[in-house]
Amino acid sequence: MSKRTEEQKVISAPIKVILGGQEYGIPPLVIRDSMLWRQKVIPLLIPLPKALNTKERKGLFGLFHRGKTEDEFGAAIKELLVTMPNAVLDLFFDYARDLNRKEIEERATEAEIEEAFNKILEIAFPLARSLPGVVARLSR
Repeated sequence: MSKRTEEQKVISAPIKVILGGQEYGIPPLVIRDSMLWRQKVIPLLIPLPKALNTKERKGLFGLFHRGKTEDEFGAAIKELLVTMPNAVLDLFFDYARDLNRKEIEERATEAEIEEAFNKILEIAFPLARSLPGVVARLSR
């Protein structure tokens, strides 16, 4: 994954992504729109700890069951393999609002969307990356 240069960050150059073998540019959202978009990310993250419960349990599902009843296991698998990927697609196209979703969904792979979504995440949370530095400076 290529990093954006400081100049690209300053001039708000579009994020370059490959979808369906074609290059697209996704312009960074302005602060107001970015704040609204980030609020949509939180509901996707909240169910992760429950879905990834690590309490071991033996039985039919052995390695994957992790202490859940079969109904809980089924719900967790659906959450991880269906609901969350669909939500990531929705978030991607909410951010990349100028792209033709129908056209891209017919040609692109989920691996391409994953790489493109990771590039969006790189620029969507710049202030969060600075928080550890703030905490370190305040603790001196």
